[in-house]
Amino acid sequence: MSRGRADRVSLTAGVALVLLGTVLCLDQLDLIGLGMGLAAAAICAAAGAILVASGLAPDEREEEGEGDG
Repeated sequence: MSRGRADRVSLTAGVALVLLGTVLCLDQLDLIGLGMGLAAAAICAAAGAILVASGLAPDEREEEGEGDG
């Protein structure tokens, strides 16, 4: 198994989805009161975190030195 750098987008997506799943499980167990509005906001926040991480990630071509210029 190769030990390279961690993919930030995959790490961010994993953490965001685990946190979202935890919040939704806590809601199902009635430990927190999460309405539809807050659930939709939590889903949008998780999707937004993943999109921001993918937008900030360097392009693979730039990492390999094959970019324009």
